[in-house]
Amino acid sequence: MELETVKKHLRVIDDFEDDVIEMYLDWAKQKVKDSVTNDPMPYELFFTENTHYKRAVALLTAHYFRNRLPLVDKPQHNLTYGLRDALSHLQVDFIHYKKELEAEYDEY
Repeated sequence: MELETVKKHLRVIDDFEDDVIEMYLDWAKQKVKDSVTNDPMPYELFFTENTHYKRAVALLTAHYFRNRLPLVDKPQHNLTYGLRDALSHLQVDFIHYKKELEAEYDEY
């Protein structure tokens, strides 16, 4: 997922906070990958091509960016539902992806 895509999601048009958004984007990518597997490195192709991964990363990055202050005045219920939904779909996709890889390996 690219910085420009996340900035569109955040509705940020300037580049003043790109470094901050990039930091939150990196954190979100790692957090989402860690929620699916302990070792994401062999499965990079799975993550880069999965729409549920992109959605989870966008939602989590937006959450980190919009809630930088220690107190927020808005409830976070929507984040929980959207992020959990994206993560549960991603986890199921990963199980199927891994089974397909293992089946291909067993053929050889």
